[in-house]
Amino acid sequence: MSSCGTQESTAPSKEALPVITVNGVTIAEQALANELQYHKGSQFEQVVQQAGQALIIRQLLINQANSKGFDVEGDNEENAVQQLLAQEVSYDDPNEDTCLRYFEQNRSKFTTMPLMEVDHILLAAAKDDIEGRDAAKNNANVIISQLKQEQANGETPTFAALAKEYSACPSKETGGSLGQISKGQTVPEFERQLMNMPEGLVDKPLESRYGFHVVNISRKIDGKPLEYDMVSDKVRGYLIHRASHLAIQAYIQGLVEQADISGINVKFSDENVYI
Repeated sequence: MSSCGTQESTAPSKEALPVITVNGVTIAEQALANELQYHKGSQFEQVVQQAGQALIIRQLLINQANSKGFDVEGDNEENAVQQLLAQEVSYDDPNEDTCLRYFEQNRSKFTTMPLMEVDHILLAAAKDDIEGRDAAKNNANVIISQLKQEQANGETPTFAALAKEYSACPSKETGGSLGQISKGQTVPEFERQLMNMPEGLVDKPLESRYGFHVVNISRKIDGKPLEYDMVSDKVRGYLIHRASHLAIQAYIQGLVEQADISGINVKFSDENVYI
């Protein structure tokens, strides 16, 4: 959504950091502080957990690579870790039956991208401005009521003129037009609502981090199902990636269980293997 749809990132505030040790070796506080910038979370403690866990896992892998005779000096650490994983981690590639079964069980994932032609009016308000957001929502509802009344009376819509007058998005200069939108082209919270709406004027404001949006969907083309032969390589690639990810996670979890770690409680999920 042009500048009104740019993703934001917020750096965590400076707070006390835990002292982390791995097999008796302390991870430098500065290393942990530097690592914070690569992780996201709404709470500082969550960011510290992710950053600390990443450093612990990395240190365990480097130590293991060194014990297996790989060169971990200087700039060789990354290459040594990759060589270690290639040597120590194994998994079965998916066969054709496995790929086809996954496709049949997940057909809804394999469609062409839906496409929408969208106009909007952004009534802007900061995320933490409660009064401002209430006012923006009220103003959005007033505009929607006016547009509905125009439709009921058979009058020429004034959406473009209202966008030019009230919208805080640069798209106001083109009558609020965002052009053609598909998945991944706007902020997630706006996209989730937008993709579930039918064609026409949306009868309520859609909320995003930027405020409230009056939205008109002039055209909507739903995604169409794809046949297996069109996505077989994609299915196989995904299943190989998943098998590799799970095998690496199991290997790392084994290293963690054998290590003496303090300062951070290492937790595993499908998303938190940092290499």
